Amino acid sequence: METGFSSGIEMKNKTLIIQIDIGRGTQWGTANTIDPIRNIFIPSVKKYCSKHNYDYSLITKSKYDIKYGTYDFLGSVNKHYSFERYFPFKNEYDFTIYIDNDVYIYPDADPIPYFKGLMNVKEPEGNSSKIFRQVNNLGENFGYYNSGVTFCDKSTANFLADYMIKRLNDKNRPKGKNSDNMLLNEFILENLDIFNELGGEWNYMPFLPNAKKIQKPNFFHFVGIIGKEIINKLQQNKISIIEFLEEIKNKKQL
Repeated sequence: METGFSSGIEMKNKTLIIQIDIGRGTQWGTANTIDPIRNIFIPSVKKYCSKHNYDYSLITKSKYDIKYGTYDFLGSVNKHYSFERYFPFKNEYDFTIYIDNDVYIYPDADPIPYFKGLMNVKEPEGNSSKIFRQVNNLGENFGYYNSGVTFCDKSTANFLADYMIKRLNDKNRPKGKNSDNMLLNEFILENLDIFNELGGEWNYMPFLPNAKKIQKPNFFHFVGIIGKEIINKLQQNKISIIEFLEEIKNKKQL
């Protein structure tokens, strides 16, 4: 697929970056996991926004809970918190970016380039990608994309919000795995004409099996159960998480 990028986002264009920190803060974490998320990872995103003049929104209250009351759409209560991103996607910003709260942005990360449509990073081959292809009768080369970093232009963000909220109202759950990630991949499958694959440097997931090394990651994602276990192990061993991340970037750890 094409990159979907051209020159950098101009200053006149308004960009919104959204994150979520509701309740426990992350669906896989423990109390120990939440501390670096709130004191290291989320602040790294805020600093990135300040550096590049992006607007920032941290969602701390559940609009889903207020409007719907029961958590009966996705597979678990905490998975519904991931769905919260789609309510503010309905906006007037030129670009809307969603970033999971277990993502760290390096201080020297590149600014977001100009792009069109929807962009996500392909996950390394694994169980979820196999399930997605199987339930949708897709070929072996069809990608499965991670929802943890999602780039949208204005029209796509509004379209995606309408699509997701309609599926919620209709209780039209995803096939295979009842998760926000599977839900987004179904949207991609239905709207390939507005989708482009995002480079792995924008959502680096090196702890997943079959992951490929990246020369210069911008966004580092402690994705899933494995990522949270690593966060906790670093703390247990009194290893600086920031130093660990810098070592990874300099290819000393991986």
